[in-house]
Amino acid sequence: MNKKILPFVCLAVLAIMSVFSCRKPDPVPQLADETSRYIPLQKGKYITYNVDSTIWFDTACVSLVRKYQMMYTIADTFTDALGRMSYRVDTRIRQLTSDPWKIHDVFYITPTDVNLEWAQSGLRQVKMVFPIKERASWKGNSYVPTNDADLKFYDGWDFYYSNVGESFNTGEVIYPSTLIVNQVDRVENDPERIPEAHGSRTYGKEVFAEGIGLVYKEYIRWTYDPTAYFNNDPDQPSRCRKGTGVVMRAVDHN
Repeated sequence: MNKKILPFVCLAVLAIMSVFSCRKPDPVPQLADETSRYIPLQKGKYITYNVDSTIWFDTACVSLVRKYQMMYTIADTFTDALGRMSYRVDTRIRQLTSDPWKIHDVFYITPTDVNLEWAQSGLRQVKMVFPIKERASWKGNSYVPTNDADLKFYDGWDFYYSNVGESFNTGEVIYPSTLIVNQVDRVENDPERIPEAHGSRTYGKEVFAEGIGLVYKEYIRWTYDPTAYFNNDPDQPSRCRKGTGVVMRAVDHN
């Protein structure tokens, strides 16, 4: 190589190396950012809810409505059987705001690279998928053993996001930035119109507020059996609903 050209080649190589060495790497999406945006997972985090609970009794043809408060608190972390970081959430309950809290239940939250699992009352659901996008959908009950007759109604629920980043009014508080996780909305027959036919209603949705977590939950599950009897009297068909419903509205958090 010509000795006069060599210095210029060396300078060019050094210049190219300098450009690439100074160039910042492309940012890698962080799971923590996606998760903590709508479900902050920090030990000591709590949310308090006003709860309206309804139970329909078909044999007595009555419905019972209860009002109380619940508190969800992230109490501890642990590594699950698959080696994943998980969070234990303690729930407490009280009838009145002046009553002391009583231990109620425990459930578990596990964030992964692609979703967020929520195990409660013996069922494991996929509450969220990442990245969060409007109308993104997934099978939220893919871990539920729907071959069990008692859990069959969980089969085929198509969870999906809506109203991402929009405000939501729980009836107690307006949250400026939320997302809705629509879980299921099924209706089979209207007993008021066709009392001779079997019917059912299954509805579920949850709302998560940015920087806070779950701020609203609505769940309804009732069935209607026209052959059920009032007080077990075969001469008195009850034609009444059987099932439960709950509405939870966040009223306090840290």
